[in-house]
Amino acid sequence: MDTEIDQNLEQITREYVDFLDDVEDQGIYATMVKNMIQEEKYRLVVNINDLRRKNPVRTASLLNNSFEEQLAFQNALNQYISSVDIDYAKGNKEFFVAFEGSFGNKHVTPRTLTSRFKKFIYEHDSFCCITGLIKMCTF
Repeated sequence: MDTEIDQNLEQITREYVDFLDDVEDQGIYATMVKNMIQEEKYRLVVNINDLRRKNPVRTASLLNNSFEEQLAFQNALNQYISSVDIDYAKGNKEFFVAFEGSFGNKHVTPRTLTSRFKKFIYEHDSFCCITGLIKMCTF
């Protein structure tokens, strides 16, 4: 069972590496990663709309199974950075992925963030985007 999960995670990671290695396409994320390395940053901001255009299956899974998908995406970023600049990758333990863009029905404001929605996000390992200031939030 564990080997099946590991193989699935490796396949997902490969798909995210393919997304990041877009030199033959528009080169947007390859350039962003190179800039990230030059500026010595640790976080890559990915527009979810770009991911949706290139790999809609991964996008749907990211929005609905966020923990596993984000882990695979961060592993992919680590692998891709290692292939671009091994010294920078060795000098830094972890790199992170952040998301922007259209989250569809998972984009909420503090006014539309109900306890029912919070419970759904918490129980289903789902992704959401909250726009605005939140003073207090309990689950």
